[in-house]
Amino acid sequence: MDVVRVERKDKVAHIILNRPEKKNALSPDVLREMESALRSLGNASVIIIRGEGGFFSAGGDLSVMFTASEAEGRQFSKNGNEFMDFLQDFGAITIAAIEGGAYGGGLELALSCDLRVASAQTKMGLTEVNLGLIPGWGGLKRIARISGNGTARYVALTGKVMDGNEAFALGLVNYVANDPVQYSEELASALSQKSIESIRRIKTLLGKVEYSSELEAKLFGEILETPVARATLEKFLKK
Repeated sequence: MDVVRVERKDKVAHIILNRPEKKNALSPDVLREMESALRSLGNASVIIIRGEGGFFSAGGDLSVMFTASEAEGRQFSKNGNEFMDFLQDFGAITIAAIEGGAYGGGLELALSCDLRVASAQTKMGLTEVNLGLIPGWGGLKRIARISGNGTARYVALTGKVMDGNEAFALGLVNYVANDPVQYSEELASALSQKSIESIRRIKTLLGKVEYSSELEAKLFGEILETPVARATLEKFLKK
């Protein structure tokens, strides 16, 4: 079974995370397949990213993190950062249709999209601190850019799980809708009429901000080998 599925109609495409049994957790293989899918859609105007089974993504695959050494953890973070930057800079409008939940790396994936649509019942958060970890795929820098450093500190330091309304109030979600996928499709239909040349240049201009992904990867690799992180991941995986 493909862990990533692609559907397309005219200028609008869907990239669908297809690991419902894992709540669409993001392993290195999933990220590679998503990048391959994006590269195959270079002439699309709008891309909707969503999860199979009514759930966006539970985040980075904890089973991969649990067995990773410091060096492997650093590489896991670096690869994830590179993919999220690639998605952020991709030459089409990207929309995250967030159903169910988006935790940790799942929220980082949504934050790498241009626009985010969620329901009021959607749950989301940078929950890494609750596992003795840190966000490793650029979520801190993206929240700081979107909603300010204070919001980034609040979200990351508390590890709070927010609903769609709170995320909207903080500016992390652009639209709250009863059916995020349907709303995203309607939005995509309208946006697909915009000039792709304008879209690409606007995204190029907005992407010019410095941030040390290397430092983030280093710290992420280090923290994966701490006793607290190991014990918490083991406990979580046994649930």
